[in-house]
Amino acid sequence: MRVMLIIKVAAGLLVLVAMVSTAYLMKKFTGQVNDMPGSMMERQRQKELVLQHKAEEGVKSNSEPGGKAFQRARELLAMESMKEAEEKLKYIVSFYPSAKSASEARYILGEINMDRILDPEWKDGKKMITVKSGDSYSALVRSHNTTMDSLTHLSKLKDTDSRRLRPGKKLVVMELENRAVIDLRKKNLTILKGGEFVKVYPLQFINYQSKEKAKHLKLGDIRGWHQDKLVSVLSPNYRNAAKVILLSDKSLALRPLTDENEEDRSRGFYLSITDMEELPLLLRPGNDIEIKN
Repeated sequence: MRVMLIIKVAAGLLVLVAMVSTAYLMKKFTGQVNDMPGSMMERQRQKELVLQHKAEEGVKSNSEPGGKAFQRARELLAMESMKEAEEKLKYIVSFYPSAKSASEARYILGEINMDRILDPEWKDGKKMITVKSGDSYSALVRSHNTTMDSLTHLSKLKDTDSRRLRPGKKLVVMELENRAVIDLRKKNLTILKGGEFVKVYPLQFINYQSKEKAKHLKLGDIRGWHQDKLVSVLSPNYRNAAKVILLSDKSLALRPLTDENEEDRSRGFYLSITDMEELPLLLRPGNDIEIKN
């Protein structure tokens, strides 16, 4: 009996020690003695809910790659911090090329680039030349690797008749060392300068088929389509004509999309009339053009 009493007392002491130890640990780690395992489980559940919410937010943000950077770029544009905004947009285009934000970033970058290219006061890539005796517009265009469209715009020419071109006249020229890439799958035409993006244009219609993965051509003559005839860039009718850029494969051309029947359209790549007006400001005869599937 004495042995049983001793065992019961020992067991009671062990239970008491366990309870005191538990209370001490609860106070040490939670700051409250009254906390019970049920409340601890509730707190853990709350922590798990918070972590789950953060994870879901992470998945949501990751579903739109470059989204945060694009939002920041828009904020910088609103604050007229052009340099920082441009860096953000280029980052998106480089690291998230297939994202929706990259498409929007390319559009904005293209507009920024065109504003600079078309601005005679923006000096980067442009230079002032002085007409010498014997110069002609066509000779100046060839020697400075540019186009009549670019020269006319930057120099604000109203008359392109070389017979009235006088020595001493100041002209603004910009060398056009760009290349074009036509992506048949994406249905667009991208202008690049070296490895730098300049602008992208949507293709409105394609009349071309090839089993080749890529085809490399050169840009040919730039002409105007006026009253069902191709006219030279020096023609008085050129300025009001729809622009056409022939390719080294003479069966192909970059053309403006008009209201003609689809069956009557010649082989080539069709852009809006407005976009075709811009292309001769960026591309010149001799530039490379790649067509890829």
